[in-house]
Amino acid sequence: MSQKNVEILLGKILTDECFRQSFFPVQSASFELAATQGLELTAVERSALSTLRRRRFEYLARNLDPRISRCGASEAESAGRESRQGVDPGTRGSTN
Repeated sequence: MSQKNVEILLGKILTDECFRQSFFPVQSASFELAATQGLELTAVERSALSTLRRRRFEYLARNLDPRISRCGASEAESAGRESRQGVDPGTRGSTN
């Protein structure tokens, strides 16, 4: 069951910007935060996960569709509304 927790944690770090900001830099408090989410990890998993770097997750997160990301949920909802209204969310704030 612990491998499942590792996978859930990695997904949460990737898709939840607020969680990601709180998790990094990786330290004991990071795993305490994970535990508050019900994600208990073994010592071996904690050791392996301690090598994670925020920059790599941020790079991947920038390429995700905002509709599957958290913390920017209001932005995603806004993009969804604009899309339904025929507005290209990629042109928000554009002066062209």
